[in-house]
Amino acid sequence: MFINTIIIGLLIFLQTFHKGWDTDAASHNINTRKKSKSASVRSTKCAYTIVVNEVDASQCPVMTQPVQSDHTADGKAQKKSTVSSSEVHGLTSKIHSVETTLLGEIVKNRELNTTLTHHSIMLQKAEDRFLKYQNNFTSLFRAIMFMEQKIRKQKEISRNLDNKLSNIMLDVVEVNNVLSRKTPGPGTSLKDKQIKVESAAHVRQCGITDDTDIFQDCQDVYERGHTDSSVYYIKPTYSSCPIPVWCDMDTPPGGWLVIQRRLDGKLSFNQDWKTYKDGFGDVIRELWLGNDNIFLLTNQAHYQLRIDLWDFQGNRVYAIYETFKIDGERDSYKLNIGKYKGSAKDSFGKHNGLLFSTSDKDNDKWSQYHCAKEWEAGWWFTNCWFAILNGPYYEKANVSYRGISWNEWKHEQLKKTEMKIQPFKS
Repeated sequence: MFINTIIIGLLIFLQTFHKGWDTDAASHNINTRKKSKSASVRSTKCAYTIVVNEVDASQCPVMTQPVQSDHTADGKAQKKSTVSSSEVHGLTSKIHSVETTLLGEIVKNRELNTTLTHHSIMLQKAEDRFLKYQNNFTSLFRAIMFMEQKIRKQKEISRNLDNKLSNIMLDVVEVNNVLSRKTPGPGTSLKDKQIKVESAAHVRQCGITDDTDIFQDCQDVYERGHTDSSVYYIKPTYSSCPIPVWCDMDTPPGGWLVIQRRLDGKLSFNQDWKTYKDGFGDVIRELWLGNDNIFLLTNQAHYQLRIDLWDFQGNRVYAIYETFKIDGERDSYKLNIGKYKGSAKDSFGKHNGLLFSTSDKDNDKWSQYHCAKEWEAGWWFTNCWFAILNGPYYEKANVSYRGISWNEWKHEQLKKTEMKIQPFKS
């Protein structure tokens, strides 16, 4: 429709152009004819007559070409009409070409619109499918999180049951061991006796001379047929005289040598460097066997450490470290412990490689804080501890300043502890 309008407009323009040209030509011829005649001009007073001579063709230059009229109205109109028709034809051809091109572009545009519509529909379907997958993924993620929480709870329940079962088994074994022993006669009980901890380095006169009653450690005692938990005299490899120790034959597999015990808080563990070096307490009750003794024992063979813990509700857990030894005093009794197993979770392992500290000798990792002095204990402090067994004793669990605690088990004061060693058997 738009192209047809353009063509009609062009035709009207050409017709108008023809008429204008014819009018100009006619006017030119009339003026020419008027020049070949006389013209009179009259006024109120005078009259003037103007005569124009005709052109003498003999005096004109010789023309080598036939005279052609440039001003003939008919000829000029005919020539102009011929050129305009050609231009109109060319313009019509161009317009037809443009129209054809436009029609092609319209067809392409329709095809493109169809393609875009198809892609839009596909995109909408993909978005709907994505939203559906997203909703499904969200639901699945929530279900997985719910299952993880349930599994976590089940693991915690299973862990608690394992701990309780382990405690029951330990109690059963200990009861069976006690019942299988002969009941001691009058005067043979050790409850009323007091046997002080002795340092092997300071013993000058050996009270026992019979080698049959001297052992290397409690494992040696057990393997030589002594299965009662009691006080025995052992002689470390590099010592001159035996020292009294408590051998725990009831805790499986038997043959444990006790190096630390907390029972009721009657013995203060806030001691200086020398006291921790030599040892203090009662072998039968609360004690610290002494850093020098522990050094001699743990460096004569490959030893493992067992720690038993009790809370005020009667629960019991344990931790075993398959490697345990300490360096000598020159190296500040540096702690060396290995692989963990047990029911208490590993708190003491974080103290591996630390130096021993007391209230009068600060070897902890906190340069601006004296852990041993603040916590009133001799221990392998970091800054300050993850497990502490030699701090102040309290007779209740809920205290703000814990002195006996094992963080990986529970954040409360514990009632009893025992640290014991024996040779490691792979």
